[in-house]
Amino acid sequence: MKKKQIIPQKLSEYFGLKIKQEDLDFLDIYADKDIPLFLDPYGISAMNTKWSRECENQIATYFQYLIDSIRSGDKKSIKKLLNALHEVNEVALGYSSGTPNGKGIGPKQAKEIQYAFENSYAAKSGDIKDIADCALLIPNINQDKISDITANILKKQLVDFTQKQCKKYSIPMRKVAVNNAFDYDKFEFISFFAELPVINEKAKILLPVSSVRQDPELSKDKYYRNFVLEFLRAEHCHAGDALASVLKNGRIVVRIKDLKKQYPIGSDFLHQFSKDHPQILDKFKAELRRTANKKNTKPELNPKRKILTANERTLILNDIKAGNKDATNFHKISFDNLIHIFDKRLSNPNREKEINEGRKRIDIIFDNSDNVGFFHKLNTLHKIKCPKIFVECKNYGNEIGNPEIDQLQTRFNNQRGRFGILLCRSIQDKKKLIKRCRDVLHDNKSFVIVLDDNDISILLNFRELNDENNIDEFMAKKLDELIM
Repeated sequence: MKKKQIIPQKLSEYFGLKIKQEDLDFLDIYADKDIPLFLDPYGISAMNTKWSRECENQIATYFQYLIDSIRSGDKKSIKKLLNALHEVNEVALGYSSGTPNGKGIGPKQAKEIQYAFENSYAAKSGDIKDIADCALLIPNINQDKISDITANILKKQLVDFTQKQCKKYSIPMRKVAVNNAFDYDKFEFISFFAELPVINEKAKILLPVSSVRQDPELSKDKYYRNFVLEFLRAEHCHAGDALASVLKNGRIVVRIKDLKKQYPIGSDFLHQFSKDHPQILDKFKAELRRTANKKNTKPELNPKRKILTANERTLILNDIKAGNKDATNFHKISFDNLIHIFDKRLSNPNREKEINEGRKRIDIIFDNSDNVGFFHKLNTLHKIKCPKIFVECKNYGNEIGNPEIDQLQTRFNNQRGRFGILLCRSIQDKKKLIKRCRDVLHDNKSFVIVLDDNDISILLNFRELNDENNIDEFMAKKLDELIM
């Protein structure tokens, strides 16, 4: 029997708007997960409205101030301008299949970006003049970072757009805190209160539908592949040098693979090439504007998500710091990882599900749809009632104690089930933790398995290999530690 696809709820559905996306001025984001699209600064420019021109001017102002600060060695201003750049969760864009995935700008990546700008010859020389130069000539700046940087710089303008859209479509709003919005009078990031739509206690910022793309043209790869290499191929064909080959019919060709070998992609190479051939960079930027101005250029609103590798997921997890400040990001990536790891074993994923008439809330809950694997055997072999699988996420920097285990087991009952998973960052005293879980088993006949970052990393690698047996065996060993 084919598994029924779960279609995420859209913001319009949540607020009861009976309007299709094609009739809305804003992107109809998912109510409680990311949509894998990018905010494109050229998409904003192509709107050609008073609002979009103001946005364009403010992006230019931000970058001019940043580059001036780098050239003058004003580290205080550089830090002020770059340290506040973070993933803007309110816009709900990204690669996650669940909720905002943390693959945007985290604290570690913000420092890396600052280092890249401060040590970039392109920035120091003043050759970076706009956001396109930034994307092409600064290391580690790619399309998802450009999307995040654009959202950060334009946060106040996007809040203003959101408020106008909410008034137009009668979407309710309430006053919430807006953090890290760039103020063009003070030239710094500020926090303020504003009216915004709120879903499950999370504020949402709306985007013009024409400002987002599934695959923005602004990328190093496209500049390198479609403009730089094509120019170099023509040059070497004309010169007839060592990179050129003569075919039997007398035609001279230069192979792309040979060009890539001699001219490997890199920010330093692209910077020098652009200095030597500014007309090619100008041609690329002109193409960006032409493409963005296409009337029929619209994002695909239900695109296939990018499948992150086990290593990428582990790096995202490692970049999240333990503690309350990053607890939401830990919750989000954990939700996405569990969906990815357990695949068809578990279905109908829900975050922050209310139970007991709203008096309690479960971090994550799944339906047990396993027919042959570990979760199936919990019921058939071990006689553990588990129609629902409960998960609690604890982004603690210290050891998990009795209160956290007790909190999870209070979600259990004979109808919902008596099995849950507690996710934490690390386990210092494994024997002591297992003893605590056994106490819950003996006292309440409830089963709690604890998984830390290392356990999740192992399971992610099994999933990447589609090694279903090892996933089941790994979980079975965790259960054995509890019952043996």
